[in-house]
Amino acid sequence: MKTNLLLLCLAGMNIAAFAGGKMSDAEIKQKLLGYWSNPHHGYHIAADGIMYVCPQKSSTTKYHWSVKDGKFYLSDQGHTIVTLTDKKFVYREPASSTGTATLIRGTKEEIDPD
Repeated sequence: MKTNLLLLCLAGMNIAAFAGGKMSDAEIKQKLLGYWSNPHHGYHIAADGIMYVCPQKSSTTKYHWSVKDGKFYLSDQGHTIVTLTDKKFVYREPASSTGTATLIRGTKEEIDPD
């Protein structure tokens, strides 16, 4: 019984390690590309290193973004990536343990319709 419990715990640790495993900067960049939103704004994170505020047709606001050493840089400020999945991106503000931003992935049609 102890052996089964130990194996179950080890298996759980391996799954957790895989799910929270480190992605390379290139993998993070690729995963970030696309359309995201929060309750206030929509964003298009583009491969050209620009994060456009949507709707792009009427907004002139944009930010430069990049990824370096596993951190998300927005206008040259490094943010800690808390969560990055296919549907959710959470990052922590610099020098803050509680200030986080949460973005939810959407489609172009949902976030930046013509």
